Amino acid sequence: MTTRPYEELTAPARASWGPQAREISERLGRQLDLEISDPEVLGRELRAARKAAHLTQPELAQITAVQQAEISRIERGLGNPTRDTLLRLTVPLGVRLALVPAPRPIDAPR
Repeated sequence: MTTRPYEELTAPARASWGPQAREISERLGRQLDLEISDPEVLGRELRAARKAAHLTQPELAQITAVQQAEISRIERGLGNPTRDTLLRLTVPLGVRLALVPAPRPIDAPR
């Protein structure tokens, strides 16, 4: 079975869309991009902190009792860690969790 790119598969349907449907699709796509980027940012930050602490994933797993596979998923932006898991990971890394302002959603009122 040959695979085809998503854009190629959806092009015929998109060709029949009117301006309003295109605008909605573009807005929703931008919003989805923002939401998907959050776990990826968390993963990159966690990986950077782990490397700065000169720890491997298995070493961090042993110290924190968080499975190495879960650490890997989080670092790749695929995990959905609980608050407790994140707190257990941050202590040996010498970092803390912080709330920072998120990008404003595309259609949020000012």
